[in-house]
Amino acid sequence: MLETRKINVLNRFEIGGNTRFVLIAGPCAIETEEMTMEVAAKLKEICEELDIHLIFKSSFDKANRTSVKAPRGVGLKRGLEILQRVKSELDLPVVTDVHESWQCAEVAEVTDMLQIPAFLSRQTDLLIAAAKTGKIVNVKKGQFMAPWDMKNVVDKLRDSGNENILLCERGSSFGYNNLVVDMTGLVEMRNYGFPIVFDATHAVQKPGGQGTSTGGNREMVPYLMRAALAVGVDAIFAEVHPDPDHAFSDGPNQLYLSDIKEILQQAIAIDNITKGIIESGKKESVRSQTIQNTKPETQNIKLLLTDVDGVLTDGGMYYSKDGDAAKKFNAHDGMGLQIIRDKGIKTGIITSETTDIVERRFLKLKLDYLYQGRREGGKLASVKEICEKEGITLAEVAYIGDDVNCFELLSSVGLAACPSDAIDSIKNIPGIIQMKKKGGEGCVREFVEMIISKGEL
Repeated sequence: MLETRKINVLNRFEIGGNTRFVLIAGPCAIETEEMTMEVAAKLKEICEELDIHLIFKSSFDKANRTSVKAPRGVGLKRGLEILQRVKSELDLPVVTDVHESWQCAEVAEVTDMLQIPAFLSRQTDLLIAAAKTGKIVNVKKGQFMAPWDMKNVVDKLRDSGNENILLCERGSSFGYNNLVVDMTGLVEMRNYGFPIVFDATHAVQKPGGQGTSTGGNREMVPYLMRAALAVGVDAIFAEVHPDPDHAFSDGPNQLYLSDIKEILQQAIAIDNITKGIIESGKKESVRSQTIQNTKPETQNIKLLLTDVDGVLTDGGMYYSKDGDAAKKFNAHDGMGLQIIRDKGIKTGIITSETTDIVERRFLKLKLDYLYQGRREGGKLASVKEICEKEGITLAEVAYIGDDVNCFELLSSVGLAACPSDAIDSIKNIPGIIQMKKKGGEGCVREFVEMIISKGEL
């Protein structure tokens, strides 16, 4: 099955690829601050014990309740205050639903992900507004939509400049007051290349099944969860509550907080088997499997190049009282470049600006190539020129960059990397390796050590 791109979450972990599933969980609605904190803290404790990455979810407003008299939650302002407390005190990423376009920007100030409810998955203005926040957008497939209909959703988000996309399956309408899950649909949606989330609790809903409220069958949640993991989903969405039978909404399909640990233990067992099968079935070379997220065409590295601002430096510009410019370099990066030169690898700097500071740094480190300020053809043209001189191919080049002017080159070389604080469009380049360190804090040295330790020479 196709391995999806990886979506970065706060530079802590990734959703997608062939990694352990991520859990998106919490009570359906924010009912009280006390209960929300209780569930979030317990879920964090369980997930840390089981080595599962957690994103906490709860809704400030359940705008699609069956009855106008049903409770909806605490509202936008209070809900965001509570989610901010979860985020700050428990150090958890958070997500909540948005129902109207104007809510997106305000919600994005607090949350790390925006969720589009299934009933609203075709609302163009809402999708565009969510995309423009730059946050991860988790779109639940409408109960009325086929899996291949989600291509239009993906196109709307991507055309609005956002590649941080999750597609969520929550069941399809099957007659009246009933949902079914077509497991082949998970594979269909995964073919778009974005991570797939399985909503295990809403999949057992019976919409409007209790007349003025939604029914459901929580006993079936673990079975469907395991089935979806057997197919190979990237994340599990589950609503969890200390007392589901007295919850504001979706009580019949929410899981008991007291049961979630055992359910997750079973889920891990299935996920481990599935991910192992996917890994063993890959067609890439052995070398491409040794380095996480590298490109299949990567060959032995003969040339290492680096950007300057935001990579060799922290991107800051420093000026003296006389107006003289300065840049702050990291000594560990300089030593790393020396180490890899001693291994017989050519090294160089490719930067869009032209400064005496960079030239002096280049001469001090005694690197092989310096290309500054060459606008025609961009950085890629400069590297092609070096490759011609060296008699090598782009597949034998490693490059680390952080911003849009590096995009074309990073997309073309055999081994691409970026600092942890690179812009999102760079982090989402297929095959790129994200360093743990930021620009100016030793990310080039980290890249060098990875290349050497993984046998890229």
